[in-house]
Amino acid sequence: MKGHAFRKLSRTSGHRNHLLRNLVTSLFQHERISTTVAKAKEAQREAEKIITKAKRSQQMDRRGANQQAAKASGYVFARDTTVPILQQLAQRYAERPGGYTRLHLHGNRPGDNAPRALLELVDNSKGDLRFEMTARAMARETLLRSKRSGQSTSQLGSALFLDQTQVTRFEDNKEAFNELTRLNIRKLVRYTGRSEEEMRRELAAKAEVHLRRLRAAEEIDGPGQARPDEELMEDKTWKDLAPRGRLLTPPRIGRRYKAGGNVEDMPTATSSGSSSTATPSLLPGQKAIWQPQLLKGRKKNSVIRLGKGQFAKRAQNGTRSRATSFKSSAAAAVPAAGPSGGSRREARL
Repeated sequence: MKGHAFRKLSRTSGHRNHLLRNLVTSLFQHERISTTVAKAKEAQREAEKIITKAKRSQQMDRRGANQQAAKASGYVFARDTTVPILQQLAQRYAERPGGYTRLHLHGNRPGDNAPRALLELVDNSKGDLRFEMTARAMARETLLRSKRSGQSTSQLGSALFLDQTQVTRFEDNKEAFNELTRLNIRKLVRYTGRSEEEMRRELAAKAEVHLRRLRAAEEIDGPGQARPDEELMEDKTWKDLAPRGRLLTPPRIGRRYKAGGNVEDMPTATSSGSSSTATPSLLPGQKAIWQPQLLKGRKKNSVIRLGKGQFAKRAQNGTRSRATSFKSSAAAAVPAAGPSGGSRREARL
């Protein structure tokens, strides 16, 4: 942090230290905790230091090993149960040169809307969250690639996930996965205590399962955009749902596209110069559902630009801004030059 050694967390020194010790102890016991982003970042720093001290304490030939063990065990609470866990973590991360924890953003907390974060230990027994998300990213990118190339998803997925010749080096396949996915794969297969080939095979199996789920969801809901459910609308039960009564929004089926989604996954996206097969091609001047729609009766949406020391302008509406009106009135107040080029006073003389 710029200008600060650490976050004070709006607490006194003693209160802050006890708070961080509680968070670190809970992290070692449960291997994953949920708290605010500021607290998670501070607890992450302390947890990394404690695990490093526990690793140094197990090196018997190292000078000061007993002091490192005393510092590590003296920091945590509930030492009867936490110290044995800390020793197990030191053995787990014996070959890993740092980076024992991982932080994931977790939305906002209900109530005060504070930003939350998940702080977890790497390679924990509950399942690595990045491992799961990377496998899902691999499956989704494989599905998009099959749509672009026109190849069957089952054939492409088997070629990427189950082939013995390609399963060994996922992170080097630039054509199949983007840069961020390949970077996450490279991080996941290293320093786990298991062989990299075994980790890649486990990652491939999980990605294959999610790819089948994506194919099944597309077959059931259809490849198009979200649309009203005609069958359910014929039934009168949805109109009189207690306690609100009739709903204003009809029930819908199909996938709903969210803001920030990939353009290639949209129903009107084009690939290789041809329109998508999910929905018919757009008419001239027609916009897709994910593009901003124009207001009624306007050729261009109103945009107000604010500059430093300037008034707001609405140029497309044809109205003059206050700055322009002020300049024109000020120019009219300045005396005009006389016929001889001098001022009016000189002209009178």
